[in-house]
Amino acid sequence: MKKSINYSVSILMLVISVFAFSSCKDEDEKVEPIISCESSVSEVSEANAILAQSSWEWIESRSEGRNGEIVENPETEGKTMSLVFSLGATVEELENGQATGIWEYRINALADTTLGTFSFTWLNAGNIERNYVLDVCPDILTLTDASSSLMKVSTYKKK
Repeated sequence: MKKSINYSVSILMLVISVFAFSSCKDEDEKVEPIISCESSVSEVSEANAILAQSSWEWIESRSEGRNGEIVENPETEGKTMSLVFSLGATVEELENGQATGIWEYRINALADTTLGTFSFTWLNAGNIERNYVLDVCPDILTLTDASSSLMKVSTYKKK
């Protein structure tokens, strides 16, 4: 009898603890982005001019998971990432200063600008495409992964 009471009390305490920890974060509370794009460019030529021969440092990525918003940044992931654009319409990805890939890219204007201003496609030599919605500001670059169901939004700051 005493064992079943102890067992019941233990289960009750576990349930209370789970509810207490899960209620610590307000569901409507969102973490504000570190930086955001205030003055997006609207022409493909402007976007290409900003990106040509430029380097961008990864600030953060955000996506929605089963338990709410997932925020990744260099501190949480223990790595740095950057993009280096060249005049020849190529972009090089770097992780911790080491090249992880060089891609050709093209930018097209979007009719629906809900997520960003441009469609941005990266092509590698094997014609594998990575599709993003792109928002370009003079010092901020936002890429929304359009090929993923997670809708991961990555923000970069111009170096």
